[in-house]
Amino acid sequence: MKLISDIVNDLVDVNKPLTSPLLKTKVLAARIKNDELLDWVNNELNGYESSAAVPEYRICSGDVIGNFIVGNRQVSNMALPTSSLPKDVEEAFISMNFTESVEALEALKEQIKSGKSGKVETAFSAEKIAYLQFNLNKDGNPNLQILSAKKWTASNNIIVILAIIRSKLLDFMLKIEEEFGHISEIKELQNENKTITSIMNHTIINTGNANVVNTGNKATVKATINITKGSQEDLKKALEDYKVREDDINELLEVIDTEIPNLEKGTFGYRVNLWIGKMINKALDGSWQVAIGAAGSFLADVVQSYYGIK
Repeated sequence: MKLISDIVNDLVDVNKPLTSPLLKTKVLAARIKNDELLDWVNNELNGYESSAAVPEYRICSGDVIGNFIVGNRQVSNMALPTSSLPKDVEEAFISMNFTESVEALEALKEQIKSGKSGKVETAFSAEKIAYLQFNLNKDGNPNLQILSAKKWTASNNIIVILAIIRSKLLDFMLKIEEEFGHISEIKELQNENKTITSIMNHTIINTGNANVVNTGNKATVKATINITKGSQEDLKKALEDYKVREDDINELLEVIDTEIPNLEKGTFGYRVNLWIGKMINKALDGSWQVAIGAAGSFLADVVQSYYGIK
């Protein structure tokens, strides 16, 4: 079907904004009368109405930063501990939920690429600051007074989110093309909505690696990850087995020991995240010959293994 082929062609061109294939997906969803797909694409195009509705791939962890007074000393832009908070409350304090439309995220991406934005931040309300201060006072910091507080995260996470959305939609379209490529009429495709929704649940909604799609000549490489913590030699070997180019490997090796990951949360530093986002884009544009759906999970696994997070 030409509409599906047009969407696939838009998605593999990483220089083309995501709004174009998403709008075409909206047309497809409306024509085949698939409400689930239409709801998802409308949320991506218009933004999510609430943080609670945001899918997992749009959520990342941030750091809590504050300006505060301890005794007679004033401290600015320092990290505030959250580990003493109840787990669900701590999650609310550190989670960064990106509800913005894809178009808004892409505008932020351009600012990031031009060097105008290094962090994304959200200021806390007076109620949240009071709650945090109460718990810190109770936890052995009786003289601490928080003046202001916010959470922030590296802005390159936006690049990663956009790459994930592109990858998920491409996985979905390729699977639809594989399953129903023989169908040329919209009315025939309407009769397959149950299967289409199931494919959507496995490729777009699911965060796991179910139904990873092999796109064209991109091989799904099965690499055994045996990395001793801190061993650059093991890390290099794992990346080579996964067909990562030598110059890309060297780029990671140069930065991976310059940052300290958050072992408790399993998150990486700014430059490592930036490298992962770059590699996902390479899987999308075909310059890294590996199945798109497998790229992100493999990169996260090898970096986590190197740091000893898993």
